Amino acid sequence: MIIENLHKNFDDMEVLRGIELTVNTSDVVSIIGSSGSGKTTLLRCVNLLEEFHEGRIHIDGEEIGYMEKNGKRHRLSNSLLARNRALTGMVFQTFNLFPHLTALKNVTLGLLKVHKTKQDEAVEIAQTWLDRVGLLNWQDHYPGQLSGGQQQRVAIARAIAMNPKLMLFDEVTSALDPELVNEVLNVIKDLAGDGMTMLLVTHEMHFAYDVSTRVIFMNEGKIAEQGPPAELFNNPKSPRLAEFIQNSTF
Repeated sequence: MIIENLHKNFDDMEVLRGIELTVNTSDVVSIIGSSGSGKTTLLRCVNLLEEFHEGRIHIDGEEIGYMEKNGKRHRLSNSLLARNRALTGMVFQTFNLFPHLTALKNVTLGLLKVHKTKQDEAVEIAQTWLDRVGLLNWQDHYPGQLSGGQQQRVAIARAIAMNPKLMLFDEVTSALDPELVNEVLNVIKDLAGDGMTMLLVTHEMHFAYDVSTRVIFMNEGKIAEQGPPAELFNNPKSPRLAEFIQNSTF
């Protein structure tokens, strides 16, 4: 993925101020920063859940979200946006599972409706990923019968089953009780070990240190500093990052 000069406004407030970012295949890039620095907005722009007002995003060599016609920038049609969006998988702070569907059916739904996968193949793919996140034995349970950590693991399986080029994780442990956090982080670590390309927003500093190939510190809508985890955490170049690390749980 390549992001060039990305700007995003909410009314008169500029939330993203010229983001430049490259995420290569098998990179695990963690984004840290204080509340309001633009971290989640950046992920939502990559997933095309938010419109952005300037700049370009390329995923797998394809420019997404917009096209230029007669010298003007135009948002793509809903059908093309859906095709672009399929290049990414996103897991949110809340689980967003369908409460009336079992874990298995939550995972197969996108395969059947979006990819038009045959039923037997969709079930096989879903069961493979539920097994990977440790929930094959819970495939017939409904979300209300699962813990928060289990629901989040189903959400991860659902996103990855769609075979995205890039996985986006937005503070996926923030809604979980502390004792459930590690079961979700361990799943992400396993996926990173498999070489999955990831961009994740997290407040888990130890996790970012352990799993990332690169860490980005965002401040006031810009990438203020970035580098390998050991370099960024142990030798911050800016007073603002040093202060952030000192005040975090790292």
